[in-house]
Amino acid sequence: MVAVSTFNLIDIDSIVSSLMVSDTARSTRLTAQKTERNDEITAFQALNTSLLAIATKAEAISESTSWVPATVASSDSSTATAYASGGAVAGASPYPFTVTTIVGGGSDTATITYTKNGVLQTKTSTSNTFTGLADFPGLTITVAQTGGPVTLTPAATASTTASVMTSAAEGLVDTLNTTLALITTQTASDAVFSSEFTPREISQKLLNTAFDTYTLASLSDAGIQLTRTGSFTFTEGTLTTALAGASSEEVIGQVGAFAARVDTVVTQLTSVTGSISREISARQDQVNWLTGQITSATEDIARRKESLTIYYSELNAQIQAMQNQQTYLKTQLDVFVKSIYSNN
Repeated sequence: MVAVSTFNLIDIDSIVSSLMVSDTARSTRLTAQKTERNDEITAFQALNTSLLAIATKAEAISESTSWVPATVASSDSSTATAYASGGAVAGASPYPFTVTTIVGGGSDTATITYTKNGVLQTKTSTSNTFTGLADFPGLTITVAQTGGPVTLTPAATASTTASVMTSAAEGLVDTLNTTLALITTQTASDAVFSSEFTPREISQKLLNTAFDTYTLASLSDAGIQLTRTGSFTFTEGTLTTALAGASSEEVIGQVGAFAARVDTVVTQLTSVTGSISREISARQDQVNWLTGQITSATEDIARRKESLTIYYSELNAQIQAMQNQQTYLKTQLDVFVKSIYSNN
């Protein structure tokens, strides 16, 4: 039934608005989805910034000569040599190895073997350089001929003042905790990432850097420990005491190895192919698509509103014309009736 105003005119605005409820509802939903995606992008960018702060603190340790052995002695330098980078631990390698093949010596690969926990381990390389071996953390090994066994001994780390080293360790722990707290906030029940897996996975990866299968000293000996609530603690006095003790080189190396593991994890997460970049890119694609849909919906709404307004305006004009005609006929009828009575 056509709505009519108190002046017998159609309420065009009310009718058009009523007919366009579904159209505007779709546009509203699309806008809300775009806002959600943009909020998620902003949150991932904040997380990325926080992770980069961790990387800065980790690199201050893993790339510092205060934490990395300056030289690596070889028991047979004619067979194999090595140099240390972040994560190398001072002291003799627990795994003397034998070089069984080298590239250019009748083989396309270089091979070293060693025994770990009673099991023979074999590692190969397409060149005569080995790097990234978990059992030789922070060491890049170069083989020159077959032979062995070879024992590698990273030199004692050149220590600086304890206050400088404790400050660096504390700075790393603080940035880790800041990021872990941010993730906790972002993944709360009513937060932007309440149902997202990636931030929780990132949190677990950061916590897992506390563990290492190759350990000459416990990280807790350096005053760094995990809590039951998913964060790190740092006790400055513990590290200060350890730096003055007989095992200071091992403790320094352990913190250096920890920083190197953290740096590796953060670098992977924040790289252009890392999980955060992928999450942001996926959401940006959604935002772009939603923007197009919103633009299209807005144009459709405008066209439909114009069409309905024109239709009901014409209908309104017809009603107005009918009212005018009604008024005219009534006037004519009144004149006719009066004429009848006056003739009588």
